[in-house]
Amino acid sequence: AAVPLRAQTNPTGTISGKVVDQEGLPVPGATVTVQSPAMQGSRSATTSANGDYIIPFLPAGEYEVTTQLTGFKTVKQTSRVSPSASVTVSPRLIVSTVSETVTVTGHVEEEFGQKASVATNFKEDLIDKLPTNRTFVAAAQLTPGVQNTGPNGGLAINGAMSFESLYVVNGVVVNENIRGQALNLFIEDALQETTITTAAVSAEYGRFQGGVIQAITKSGGNEFSGSYRATFDNNKWVKLTPYPNDKRTDKMIYTQEATLGGPIVKDRLWFFGAGRMTGNRVTAGTTFATNLNFDDTRNQKRGEGKLTWALNGNHTFKGAYTKISDTENGNFFGNIMDFDSLVNRATPQDLLSTNYTGIISPKFFVEGQYSRRRFTFQHSGSQFTDLIKGTLMLDQSRNTARYNSPTFCGVCDDERRDNQNVTAKATYFASTGSLGSHNVVFGFDLFDDKRFANNHQSGSDYRVYSTSVIIQGPTLFPVLDNRTFIRWTPIFVGSEGNRFRTYSGFVNDAWSFNKHWSFNVGVRYDKNSGTDSQGSAVVKDAAFSPRFSATFDPKGNGEWTVNAAYGHYVAAIANSVGDAGSAGGQPATIDFDYLGPAVNTGNPANPVPIAGALQTLFDWFNANGGTNRPTRGSPSIPGLNTHIDNTLKSPNSREITFGVTRRLGTRGAVRLDGIFRKFRDFYASRADTTTGKVQDQFGRSFDLRLVENTNDLKRSYRGMNLQISYHAFDRLNLGGNYTLGELKGNVEGENGGSGPIQDTILRYPEYFDRRWNYTEGDLNADVRHKVRAWASYEFPVPDAIGRVNLGVLQYFNSGTPYGAQGTVDTRPYVTNPGYSNAPATVNYYFTARDAFHMDRLWRTDLALNYAHKLGVKKAELFLRGTVVNAFNRKGLTNFWGGINSELDLGCGTGGCISTTVLTNANNNTVARFNPFTETPVEGVNWRKAPTFGQPTSRFAYQTPRTYQFAVGFRF
Repeated sequence: AAVPLRAQTNPTGTISGKVVDQEGLPVPGATVTVQSPAMQGSRSATTSANGDYIIPFLPAGEYEVTTQLTGFKTVKQTSRVSPSASVTVSPRLIVSTVSETVTVTGHVEEEFGQKASVATNFKEDLIDKLPTNRTFVAAAQLTPGVQNTGPNGGLAINGAMSFESLYVVNGVVVNENIRGQALNLFIEDALQETTITTAAVSAEYGRFQGGVIQAITKSGGNEFSGSYRATFDNNKWVKLTPYPNDKRTDKMIYTQEATLGGPIVKDRLWFFGAGRMTGNRVTAGTTFATNLNFDDTRNQKRGEGKLTWALNGNHTFKGAYTKISDTENGNFFGNIMDFDSLVNRATPQDLLSTNYTGIISPKFFVEGQYSRRRFTFQHSGSQFTDLIKGTLMLDQSRNTARYNSPTFCGVCDDERRDNQNVTAKATYFASTGSLGSHNVVFGFDLFDDKRFANNHQSGSDYRVYSTSVIIQGPTLFPVLDNRTFIRWTPIFVGSEGNRFRTYSGFVNDAWSFNKHWSFNVGVRYDKNSGTDSQGSAVVKDAAFSPRFSATFDPKGNGEWTVNAAYGHYVAAIANSVGDAGSAGGQPATIDFDYLGPAVNTGNPANPVPIAGALQTLFDWFNANGGTNRPTRGSPSIPGLNTHIDNTLKSPNSREITFGVTRRLGTRGAVRLDGIFRKFRDFYASRADTTTGKVQDQFGRSFDLRLVENTNDLKRSYRGMNLQISYHAFDRLNLGGNYTLGELKGNVEGENGGSGPIQDTILRYPEYFDRRWNYTEGDLNADVRHKVRAWASYEFPVPDAIGRVNLGVLQYFNSGTPYGAQGTVDTRPYVTNPGYSNAPATVNYYFTARDAFHMDRLWRTDLALNYAHKLGVKKAELFLRGTVVNAFNRKGLTNFWGGINSELDLGCGTGGCISTTVLTNANNNTVARFNPFTETPVEGVNWRKAPTFGQPTSRFAYQTPRTYQFAVGFRF
């Protein structure tokens, strides 16, 4: 059974336990030896005077554990070691006068353990048999408490925001720097197994509030092994959705994967390499509202190389390098309405890691790791910088859908998002008489988050929010009137690159008191040291994170275990938030009302094209003061009116868990966990009568905003996770889980475009009432019921024919909530207390936050696997066919959408459905009302836009029936 995760170095496991005789008394001096195909050579330990032993740094795999002592029968048993887990093997020796060996048959290994840490482990073999896309994120989505309901389908774990989890491959953090999502720095056939820890996490892990998803890749062995796989997709094999003008391109898409590993010197030096090529992978997309079809063509190559060197039985070195080249023609950002919003870009990545483990003595062990990840955006944005072709336009009447020019600037500086990580730790194993054994780990962790970006929001640094758009076939004609506004997003100071470092120290004691009680006691200290993109120190906070858990085994035989845990988790400072006060590379946001000639109002017979409309708009703008005009609402000017408060600290959460596990004989187990989390210290931007004012170089006055933390916002999660794993008989394995959860509050805290955001609850408080501006209820990421159930069945066919396996995966999710929220102008009803830039509009919830729900989602996926031996050692041919959504259900997916495979582009940053509400702020035909004294009437003071609740793209629907097959060989 596993105990808490180890620090985020290259994850290895531990086998430990207590050797006793037939009377239950400790046996000192016994030799415990472990061997595995996953490990170079063998490892041994001698039991202490109390019968305790420990064998650390074991690569994940199947182990034979042999216990020997003269005068006793030799005991052999097998055990599975998972990444970063400690397995307990406590053999009972029987006196014997002759040399004799006893083989002990253990229980079937399930996907979850019995200790307090709520962790689920998926091995490559199961993931390959089931109809998944074989990534470590796909494995995480099978885990209870994990929902893919964050922006862009990001994973929200036990109520945390989707950017607040930790993704680790071979001990290296692969989170993207801004939105926190996992980068695909792996080859699927190289993955060995994935562990997802969602609660009761050891103090050795930090900088997260959600969970820890860690995967390891293969390392070679004493025998040569490898594989080749060709996977075949075709968009024609994907059924059409109900979305208008949905279409498919009939073109075969190939993905090739290859792996090879083996010995350079047996038991000393192993190698492993893997590669993946997609060729030109074409995905058909459809624009929003205009329903135009376009191709997104992506060509990606991935490569991985790894060496493992055992200097001797006590010292091991590992080095790995992964490189990705990635080009994409047809990329887009948000919901787009035309082809001019598409871009051709490249996003190369690479990853380097080195690791050392050393057994200094039978009781003292050390480990160190260095890693570096680099990620670059090249040409990602508009290729034009002039006012006509370089200006991004957005349609206020259609969920701010985008047109005319791509988001961002593709001819400005490349953007780099990198990190470095140095970890060192030591372990001391103490065996005592009356107080049991202690496995004490203490260490240091330095994480360096680096970003260089001149973050131009468009090619021209202008965005125009048109009141509406007239659509005539593929041609768009913007409607400009006094509801239109111009957004200027200049960068006043170039970026020097930012760095946000976290210095961490931790100590953790895995304490095995006796056969009934075990504890995990730890504390972590994290200190932030942030330098913004102008080189100024902005963040210097620090926090302690205590963790405690206890496990009680009433019978001392593992049949029942009861767990309880408390954890305090502290996130890292979000890069974009910590840099918000810097002018370096950061765009200002300055809005101006358009009060010029009306364009295309009243449905003209010959509407003015985009170029003419923009020319009219900018001619008026520049003739009437241009950027020196009075602003619309409150500008945000990094480095001028936005400052980082000197008290800014990391958001954090407190967690309480209770659990019980019951072993079902030797065939399986069932586990039930209750989890409660409360989140604190949210990011907010404050501007009130106490924050003061600042002036620019022209003497214009602006209200000062301070980026700080607040607990005026609310977010909490309570959930119950039920897991079961059962080996019904030799050919049938069953597993699954059920999550009952509730995520409530009044803060979403993130969006698809920016990732983490600063909330506005403390900004201009006189201009809104929290009752209708910050309504509490179920949040967008809430999924009340989630079910994942699977079965793997081996058909009884003769060996001469081969092996045939059927994998079935059943999904169910209840619908995610959303409300009718619009903007209102409250300025006519508020006496300005002295602000320079009162807000032009504020948000208003016209319904409950959770008044509406997306569809309930059912899905049945199938996988058929066939393998035939070639008669040469372990060599075999294989065939894998999958059907996703076998019954072709057509429900609208969760609010933000999720991605099933690379055939899906996702809904974009605007969400999967339109939630546009018409008010007097964006439509002249809607009557004003006083939000402080009047209750708005639907149809009079507000109304849902015609598109409200409607899908924004075909990806708003759950993945339609999709066929895929793969062929290959392995040896």
